[in-house]
Amino acid sequence: PSQHLDASRAVGQGPHGALRMNPDIGDLVGKAGNSLNGFRAVWTGEWAVRADLIVFAVGTVVACVIPGLSWCERAVMIYAIFTPVLAELANTAIEKTVDRISMERHPLSGLAKDIGSALVCAAFFGAGICWFVILLGWALRTFR
Repeated sequence: PSQHLDASRAVGQGPHGALRMNPDIGDLVGKAGNSLNGFRAVWTGEWAVRADLIVFAVGTVVACVIPGLSWCERAVMIYAIFTPVLAELANTAIEKTVDRISMERHPLSGLAKDIGSALVCAAFFGAGICWFVILLGWALRTFR
């Protein structure tokens, strides 16, 4: 089956004449399969994604074992350390798309890859800020 939307089947009239999507269970199962294929591909072929997932796993354990943190603080720390994984997935998609279009060196191709890399860097920076602020507050409460 095609992985593209069948526009005649997918779009219908919603309330007040607005267009709406009509996904069926088969579409959702197909999309879940595509996601699994994507996760399998990056796990086996992209060391950066594996490294980010390891950092996420270690960070999650650390966030869960620090005594005295609220559940909200733990959740923010865990989500913050997950954002680099999301950014790395996007970066990998950008790199694969650019490579698929052409292996020829081109300034715009290099720029696209650099921007994807900057996305990963910004995600780690943001995660670091979240962790710093939460751990600073925790240290000030704990070690007064």
